[in-house]
Amino acid sequence: MWTHFRLAPNLVVAQAWLELIQDQGVPCQIWPLDMTKRGVVFTPYQVVVPNDRVHVAGLSVQHA
Repeated sequence: MWTHFRLAPNLVVAQAWLELIQDQGVPCQIWPLDMTKRGVVFTPYQVVVPNDRVHVAGLSVQHA
């Protein structure tokens, strides 16, 4: 199951989070808060990771 990790203000920031987390070996996805705005750049996105990897994602972000 996927769980919320961070909230990004837009798609560009969300993609940066995605790349940072995936580079550390943690699966990651980004979802718009409003699914009807999928692909829209200037809408908030949530960064989600598997709930059993949240602590690993948090550690990898702290050390980046």
